[in-house]
Amino acid sequence: MSDKLAVPALAKAPITLEDLRHKALRIRDEVKGEVEEQVNDRRNQIIIVGVVAVFAVVGLAYLAGSIAGRRAATPPAEY
Repeated sequence: MSDKLAVPALAKAPITLEDLRHKALRIRDEVKGEVEEQVNDRRNQIIIVGVVAVFAVVGLAYLAGSIAGRRAATPPAEY
């Protein structure tokens, strides 16, 4: 039973400062890539919202103009 509780000898070499530095640099590069993707996605969303807003304003202006044009083209009703 005491054999099961024995801690096996560590076969791996200890972690060095260089190992940690390389891992930190790799993680930093991955995070930078993800942040750049998020920024690009956000920029695309802003551009799309802007284009949709412009189309909405142009559509409303056309609608208002066509309603005003119809009112101006029809003569007023006589009483």
